[in-house]
Amino acid sequence: MKPIRFLLLLAIISFNCQKEISIENGGPTGPTGILPTISTTAITSITNTTALSGGNITSDGGATITARGVCWSTAANPVVSGNHTTDGTGTGIFASAITGLTANTTYHIRAYATNSAGTAYGGDSSFTTTTSTTALPTVTTSTISSITTVTAVSGGNVTADGGATVTARGVCWNTTANPLATGNHTTDGTGTGIFTSAITGLTANTTYHVRAYATNSVGTAYGGDSTFITTSAPSVDVYVTVSGTDIYVAGYERAGTNWIPKLWKNGVVTNLSAGASSAEASSVFVSGTDVYVAGYESNGTMHIAKIWKNGIVTDLTNGVNNALALSVFVSGTDVYVAGWESNGTSNVAKVWKNGVPTSLTNGANDANAETVYVSGTDVYVVGSEYNGTHDVAKVWKNGVATSLTNGANDAYAFGTYISGTDVYVVGSESNGTFDVAKIWKNGVPTSLTNGTNYGEAWSVFVSGTDVYVTGHEKIGTTYVARLWKNGVGTSLTNGSFSGFAYSVFVK
Repeated sequence: MKPIRFLLLLAIISFNCQKEISIENGGPTGPTGILPTISTTAITSITNTTALSGGNITSDGGATITARGVCWSTAANPVVSGNHTTDGTGTGIFASAITGLTANTTYHIRAYATNSAGTAYGGDSSFTTTTSTTALPTVTTSTISSITTVTAVSGGNVTADGGATVTARGVCWNTTANPLATGNHTTDGTGTGIFTSAITGLTANTTYHVRAYATNSVGTAYGGDSTFITTSAPSVDVYVTVSGTDIYVAGYERAGTNWIPKLWKNGVVTNLSAGASSAEASSVFVSGTDVYVAGYESNGTMHIAKIWKNGIVTDLTNGVNNALALSVFVSGTDVYVAGWESNGTSNVAKVWKNGVPTSLTNGANDANAETVYVSGTDVYVVGSEYNGTHDVAKVWKNGVATSLTNGANDAYAFGTYISGTDVYVVGSESNGTFDVAKIWKNGVPTSLTNGTNYGEAWSVFVSGTDVYVTGHEKIGTTYVARLWKNGVGTSLTNGSFSGFAYSVFVK
């Protein structure tokens, strides 16, 4: 009987050892998956009752992280069945606030992460709480306001200094929860009281977390975690024209989930619609005392091409199919609008004269008209038409089309200007890899960019012997707004954030 009992004892010991190994970080786990990989963050902001730590989960082991945080004890290698925090799910860096500690006591702490295979732990770290009667400051996070594509405003209120002078305060932010002042942060004075913080350098259409912080000799305290989403870029698109001493700007601005078409005269804004549905203003033209704006507005299902004269709107299409009005030009008493309207299958390039449409393409392939320009009795429209394989840049003179490109690669015409007998068109043509910003003079192309980056030209203006073109070029990961004078480029933005130049006017 003794040998049998001895073998049973060995089997039990072996089973227990295997079970213990299976929950240790990196140990075998059987067929259901492997444990996460996690490390414990350095311990900071130690007081007599609190501390701050966290972890970094670099691998989920092939299964979703369902819980993460830190656990602590006065004994080495604490486990999650004891004192612990719960700080979200998933991989990445997280912060953990440890509370309820005893003064002048040594604690051990480990980060943990749990998936379907079990719980993994980071390394064991120890710290000793302070004996000081001072504590961390008390701070709250202010409401976030003035949110744009790249900025926001927040702040905080330091209601108590914890018995020691507050030497730094501000807000910190990140795309993950509970950001720390060691990352992106502002510095907004010292002491207690309310403060305001300007948050800059953000990315459009991105969710951020922000917390106020306050630091004294004990450490750094944080307010509650708040979130906000930067607006989509661009939040405002504008198209400019000058009439005498007056500057008119047409564009649109986001309001909630919709876009509102707007007209600014010398900075004073007029809304062209109530904002009940999305609408955009694409072009402005001033003739005498009359101000014309071309654009479009959704009827809830389709976009309707529209024109506003002195704020009074006229529909150019009936809303059965999608349509856009993209450019307006006034010659004498005639009002010309360029754009496109769908026939239910393809987009048809169109020009409207006093509200009466003329189709520039037959509707067999997608086409669009971007800009209309009238010189004497001649009506010029530029845009593009699909040839079955690629888009071809085109210019129509009195309805007769001329192709600016051969259709071997995609090309687009966006803007035009007529100077005497010279016809200038700007746009882009792909080299097979990148779009190259181009200008055509009487059909002869000149490249404005070298084809190693993405580039487009959108507007052209001729003043005397000088030819001005605006557009943009992608440098690295951002777009840089560009101005070319006689083919020589100048950057209008520094590339810290994307910039686009859509219109140029020289006076």
